[in-house]
Amino acid sequence: REASNCPDVVVAENFDSSKFHSKQTTDSLISNLPSQELQDFLIYSFSENRQKFDKFKTEFKKSKCQLNIELPAVKDENAWLTFCLGSNKQKGRPPTLTLLASMKYTTLIKALENLIEGFNRKEFTDLYGQWLYAILVCVEKPLLPETTSMLRILARNCSQRRETMATDDHLVSALNLIIIVVARYFSQADLI
Repeated sequence: REASNCPDVVVAENFDSSKFHSKQTTDSLISNLPSQELQDFLIYSFSENRQKFDKFKTEFKKSKCQLNIELPAVKDENAWLTFCLGSNKQKGRPPTLTLLASMKYTTLIKALENLIEGFNRKEFTDLYGQWLYAILVCVEKPLLPETTSMLRILARNCSQRRETMATDDHLVSALNLIIIVVARYFSQADLI
């Protein structure tokens, strides 16, 4: 009863938002993005890949196949980075359909978190981009708030990394793809 007396929306009075302007980091995400037409095509392709993966995952679960790969401990960021990307002593492994389909959703999200946490410590490679894209294909909608926050951090990290690269570097396209997927497919359009 008490809640029914409260307004649905409350707006702060005399709120000075100017102190937050210097902390906004999204301005640079929009620069150097491909044309709107190419972005539309990339989002269409991403959506198609999600549908194909969902179909594959359903069939994989029905087949009751087991993948004999030992995954790292969920909270071991370094082990996940090594598992996905490799190290001086170990080659990284590509994100195969069977590997992704066999992982629990919570493990996929934790792997994404570990890859994002390690983003600024590792070199961005084709394999890194493949892992990020593959896990994004698996991310379920609607997004949980924690996942939304992770994706926004990922897009900002990609933008910052992109600014350090030559514009003709092929990895810039991979970084742009991740930014576009986060912004447009996962409804974070304020980033671009």
